[in-house]
Amino acid sequence: FLIIKPLLAMLKLGKHLSFDEASVIIGNHFSDIKDKLLNTLQLHQLSENRPENNQLILASIDQKILELKPVPFYSAVRINDNKKYLKYLFIPLSVILLIAIIAPAILREGTNSFLKYDEYIAPKAPFSFSVLNKNLTVTQGDDFTLNLKLVGNELPAEVYVEDAKNTYKLDKENISKFNYNIKNIQSDKKLIFKGGGFSSSVFTVTVKPRPELLNATATLSYPPYLGKKAEVIANVGDLLLPEGTQVTWSFKTGKSNALLFVLNNSEHVLKIENDLSAFKATIKNNSKYSITPKNDFVMLRDSLSHQITVIKDQSPGISVEEKTDSISNKALYFNGQVTDDYGFSRLSFKYNIK
Repeated sequence: FLIIKPLLAMLKLGKHLSFDEASVIIGNHFSDIKDKLLNTLQLHQLSENRPENNQLILASIDQKILELKPVPFYSAVRINDNKKYLKYLFIPLSVILLIAIIAPAILREGTNSFLKYDEYIAPKAPFSFSVLNKNLTVTQGDDFTLNLKLVGNELPAEVYVEDAKNTYKLDKENISKFNYNIKNIQSDKKLIFKGGGFSSSVFTVTVKPRPELLNATATLSYPPYLGKKAEVIANVGDLLLPEGTQVTWSFKTGKSNALLFVLNNSEHVLKIENDLSAFKATIKNNSKYSITPKNDFVMLRDSLSHQITVIKDQSPGISVEEKTDSISNKALYFNGQVTDDYGFSRLSFKYNIK
């Protein structure tokens, strides 16, 4: 009645109050304006019946409207008259209080569903799905095993997992434990476990980007005495170098913000700009170096390690033999041999006369 009657009135269906009837009802609540309101309505009717006097009548109506404005409408609400309806609230309030004491979950879960209308909320099951993994974060490309345990008195014999695209059956370890293996995981996965006609809430496996070393080249600048032009080696790994060679490594990376370059146990953190980085060193002895890309989420443990073998520059060798002339003992002859691993460009002979 309280809903249908006003609704019919809004739709202009059924019987309606006339202006005169409405003024009588309002006048009963506000005795001060009863006569003023009735006079205003009478003037309105008079303006319709005598259009020749409209200007004068409308001015009178405006005057009456100004007199009607300071009306305290809140005085029409009679608090004492409404107190008798409070007894009807006792029954529903008692029921709500009883539910809150005996089964508060009914109120809590119902309110939760109402507030979180845009989230998936699983129906209550006689058992619970408990993920045993302490951390659901994995590095991109790794394998991941999710361990699930069912807790409750009535457990399903089989459990399935749904990852938005496909549904898989979990490997059963015992009556309450199940495992789900994900190979070469590449992106985040939202998982829902299902068993016995019930579903779990959503579990999210978060995948962190794996830093990558996409390419490494080395520019070899040889010592000047070798007379060799610089050389570029692509996909550089182990190196065989003459002593004193300057090596400039150039790296192209992906999903990385730094490179850890270790040369003979000396660590160098290289900055990356536009996925590119570089490092320069002059190599004089046998060495080892490793390259490890990293980002804010992951630093790989399995870095690339390589060996540098150095060909030492040997000192020149010279042997000299002195011979006396067979005819004159005042004449001396010298002969000898000069050796060097890369040749020599000049030979000087110095002597003192005693």
